[in-house]
Amino acid sequence: MAYLALDLGAGSGRAIVGIIENGRIKLDEIHRFANSPVKLGDTLYWDFLSLYANIKEGIRLAVKKGYNLKGIAVDTWGVDFGLIDKSGKLLGNPVCYRDLRTEGMSDKSSAYISKEELYAVTGIQQMEINSLFQLLSLKVCEDQILSVADKLLFTPDLINFFLTGIACNEYTIASTSQLLNAQTRQWDEKIFEKLNLPSHLMSNIVHPCSLIGKLNTEIAEETGALDAKVFAVGSHDTASAIAAIPTQGDNWAFLSSGTWSLLGVLANEPILAREVMLNDFTNEGGVDNKILFMRNITGLWLLQRLIAEWEKAENPNCSYDYLLSECEKSKPFRSIVNSDDPSFTHPVSMSKAIQAYCERTGQHVPQSKGEFVRCVLESLAVKYYFVMDKLQKSTGKDIKQLFVVGGGSQNELLNQYIANILNMDVIVGLTESTAIGNVIQQAIANNEIADWVEGHKIIRNSFTLKTYKAQNFDYWINVISKSKHLFE
Repeated sequence: MAYLALDLGAGSGRAIVGIIENGRIKLDEIHRFANSPVKLGDTLYWDFLSLYANIKEGIRLAVKKGYNLKGIAVDTWGVDFGLIDKSGKLLGNPVCYRDLRTEGMSDKSSAYISKEELYAVTGIQQMEINSLFQLLSLKVCEDQILSVADKLLFTPDLINFFLTGIACNEYTIASTSQLLNAQTRQWDEKIFEKLNLPSHLMSNIVHPCSLIGKLNTEIAEETGALDAKVFAVGSHDTASAIAAIPTQGDNWAFLSSGTWSLLGVLANEPILAREVMLNDFTNEGGVDNKILFMRNITGLWLLQRLIAEWEKAENPNCSYDYLLSECEKSKPFRSIVNSDDPSFTHPVSMSKAIQAYCERTGQHVPQSKGEFVRCVLESLAVKYYFVMDKLQKSTGKDIKQLFVVGGGSQNELLNQYIANILNMDVIVGLTESTAIGNVIQQAIANNEIADWVEGHKIIRNSFTLKTYKAQNFDYWINVISKSKHLFE
């Protein structure tokens, strides 16, 4: 059977068909499109109309190619949402999490509910991009949109609503909001009451591997997907990506490597200790009733912005192959930066931001492309070391393996750096882990496969995993001790 995974990132989206036959899964990318925020006035919006048009186009192209789609499911980035009124109309384009409207909202919320109390309830790392602070900003500014809004739908929920007419909030994406109780896995009324937020906007929670409804008649006829059902999967892309990892035992961790890095472990229950909160760990909802206990880290964002800057300046030779070869030619460990430093959040020039950081911390200031790339990759590896140390202390686990998924898993140099500094096996091979996890969940919901035991067997049969072995760990010890102050 054929299932369509609509995998939408904060930079691009893709429609990928997954076919499960003879105990194996095959993927076919049907449509790829840009997904860039648009500045209008003082606000940074997502172009939802373009996004939705491309989603319908992805469905149409899959049918045109001959696939009889039995299922469709959406996964996206977290925290962002749209508002609809009682007649089901969208009240404006959703606002991007990088918009400045949430600045200062964390401090404002603390007057009504402390950071400690929020964490004890939600288990979510307090970041001003979170849905809670986006919603609070509307309340503080007395935005009239709240007076006519009927439902708050996170990005995948919003897409599902316009595909089916059914409004619901999927669990994993809802967990990113900092409005969900981590233990009951339902909306926490106390948070809404203390911050005077409208709880009536929230819908029933649905869980991954369940049916939302049939594709509505108009969309089915427009696209030709007459038999397709729309399923709930781990609609936070990280949840679907981690669910696809076909491993056993309890001594492994995961790293979702992309614009953001998410380093963590699977847990059965949230970990809500104050010490864990102080170390900026988060407890997000996972597939199969799991908790993703992890740390959000600014990842390859720095390198992506550098490349965009070089391309805009019409600099030649910005391909990854060229940049990585130049990186290897550069001297190691000359410049280490903390990717989570606020100066890297959205600078006008990433190269100048890195140079300024290195200058004020008394380090070599990168000049060439190779030096910049080496700085970013080595810095990420060092960052992972310190987060991994806190992760093992917080969970009591002796982690022996790290599974890296996502686009960053294709960066062989970074993978080797990670293996070296962590002194453990780094395993890759599921570049399209989000789409894989999405498709497997649809197949479970459609009763084509029984459960995740069978799902993971299918994944192991379908993909070749590669292991990076640690090399020269002693070579990295010196840089760990010298850069520790940058990560405290």
